[in-house]
Amino acid sequence: MGPELKSDYSELEVSKSGIQPVAVDAGQPHLEDPRVVLSLLEADQVVAAKEHMRFGPQKLSRGVRAMLWCLRIYVVVMLIIVLVSVIRAFHAVH
Repeated sequence: MGPELKSDYSELEVSKSGIQPVAVDAGQPHLEDPRVVLSLLEADQVVAAKEHMRFGPQKLSRGVRAMLWCLRIYVVVMLIIVLVSVIRAFHAVH
């Protein structure tokens, strides 16, 4: 009998990207595992599926909304302060 042939992937443990290999059997694939599903789809199918997935606006608590409004007000006040400083510096030169 001749030498035993090995697959290029027979000794694969963990790839450098951190993705674990998925065991594939000869039967029906396990579609519960997202990695298996992604491996079965074409690239354009994955892109189309991601385009249809929309999460929509999230419900924020009252405290988070208040904090965001305070942050908006702070940014506007800082922009005004910077604008006034630039105008004063410009007039001081002339």
